[in-house]
Amino acid sequence: MAVEDVDDIPLDDEVASEREPEFRRRPRAVPVRRGRLARLKRALRWGLGLVLILPPMGYGGYRLAVFGFTSPHFMLTSADDVLLAGNQYVSREEVMNALGLPSGGALPYGMNIFKMSMDEKRRQLESIPWVLSATLTRAYPNRLAVHLVERTPVAFLTFHGRVKLVDGEGVLLEKPERASFNFPVVTGLEAASGRPERVARLSLYGAFLQEVTEDAARAGWMISEVDLADSDDVKATLAQASETLRLHFGRKRFRERFRNFLTIWPELRKAGHRIDSIDLRYGNQIVVNPQAEAPPQEGIPPAAPPPGTREN
Repeated sequence: MAVEDVDDIPLDDEVASEREPEFRRRPRAVPVRRGRLARLKRALRWGLGLVLILPPMGYGGYRLAVFGFTSPHFMLTSADDVLLAGNQYVSREEVMNALGLPSGGALPYGMNIFKMSMDEKRRQLESIPWVLSATLTRAYPNRLAVHLVERTPVAFLTFHGRVKLVDGEGVLLEKPERASFNFPVVTGLEAASGRPERVARLSLYGAFLQEVTEDAARAGWMISEVDLADSDDVKATLAQASETLRLHFGRKRFRERFRNFLTIWPELRKAGHRIDSIDLRYGNQIVVNPQAEAPPQEGIPPAAPPPGTREN
């Protein structure tokens, strides 16, 4: 039996090296934990920083607050220190009374602007009927800026025998002395059960005016009164020269219905009818209600009412 050459036998190290992969993974880094001493040093540094910073800051804030609340530099000393803007119908006197300040001259005692509650003063200003909203700003060093947004009236209203103005939210307003408005008189709001319903009816009134006013003025008609007692039927009284008519518009298509009236009106006028009211709620068919006391006259008969209706 032949004996193999010793040099041809692989060593163990060579066998192991042949079996190892070509690329080796990087050994995982072992995290080094900080010791208790490092954590203690960091805590001491934070504590020392707080001790050195917070007390001076607190004392500085305290001294600044004392200065702001007591310094005469921040005191309102005159009515002129209140800057008022945005008021057209609300007088300066009303504003100053709401703020609890005299309307003119020097204040008998100073009022620090930092001690004033802006929310409380705003609520006091918004309690004035004509004020919709108010904004108050401290204007340093010793000024108070007040900006008002006033309510917008939309109609006249008879209330307990007195004529007042009313805005779109149903708020009653006194008529200013030096102001003129050209609005119809609104009736029937007392039939509304609450403020939301009043607002809804006034919104209907606003839509009616928006659609009809321009055409009415162009045709020579003036809207003198709008009855909102029936939320399903806007009734308007229109005047032209010596003629007055009451028209039923329903609650929609106001422009279209008014134009239907303008189309038929010359024919009705020629007929010489004494008309109490005209109902425009039935499309192209117009219902004419003659005055009861007028004697019957020959002429063009009124349009026949739709089924289920009759002339009065």
